[in-house]
Amino acid sequence: MGHNNHTISMKNKLNGEDYKAIKNLETICYEKQKTNLKLELDFKKHQTKVITIDSLKDIMMTEFLYYVNEILVGYLGLSNFGGDTVEISGMVDPSFRRERIFKKLYLISMQEWQKSSPQEVIALCDHTSSSGLAFISSIESEYVTSEYKMCLNKKLLTVKHDYVINLRLANSEDVNEIDRQTSVYFGEPQKYDNDKYSKVEVESKDKIEKSAIQDDNFISYMAELNGKIIGKIHISIVDDEGFIYGFGVLPDYRGNGYGREILSLALDILKKEDVRNIFLDVDRQNKNALELYESCGFEEISVMDYYIIS
Repeated sequence: MGHNNHTISMKNKLNGEDYKAIKNLETICYEKQKTNLKLELDFKKHQTKVITIDSLKDIMMTEFLYYVNEILVGYLGLSNFGGDTVEISGMVDPSFRRERIFKKLYLISMQEWQKSSPQEVIALCDHTSSSGLAFISSIESEYVTSEYKMCLNKKLLTVKHDYVINLRLANSEDVNEIDRQTSVYFGEPQKYDNDKYSKVEVESKDKIEKSAIQDDNFISYMAELNGKIIGKIHISIVDDEGFIYGFGVLPDYRGNGYGREILSLALDILKKEDVRNIFLDVDRQNKNALELYESCGFEEISVMDYYIIS
């Protein structure tokens, strides 16, 4: 460790410089070890309300950054998407492994989340990350499930134009319906689903409507059949990459091909933006969704494991 200057910064919200530094560290980790991460940075950019500790009326620190000589070499972030579940994800520059950097960040973050007494704390780890799995095995945890990250293989994409579904931008009047459908598709409190964005707490309904229309990084759509809402889907575009989230069809309308239409319409929107790739995440236990995505040309590119921390 020599005379290097080691510092740790704790925050409740990331600024622009933090975001760039974390993205740079993520790139380093991937280039050196092909480690896939799920840091939820873009979700956090849209979160307008910080996590608070009700009993203390205090703000909970959720961002933990480790610097060596003012260069970011380690990061751990806490995420909350509604309910009483906290998710943990992070990374350390492979050149600084074996210095217990992540363990230090973990212990500091534990002091924060324990103040809010969450029902569950979930740690995320790339299925192929030997260092991540080694850390998981060093703490008391239990495997829960895995989530597949899938990418659209454009060579396999089939095009359909005879749609009966209308996909429209969500507006301020759809907020309650979005939450209701989230409960139908994924249950409450949310745990391992993709519908993170519908749980963003906003200061006003007007802000929901404005972001849905104007912000390419987060757009919500309602699916209508003959003027009646039957489903929803969210998309985002970040650095020329497209993402699909929170997709679902209400139970009474399933089995009629409407889900395929909704997905196809969302893909059409993303293709018009000329994105390089289109991604989505799906729980491995959701067989129906997996079959749909695979039939539409999506292929698995990585696996994220979820562990409950005791």
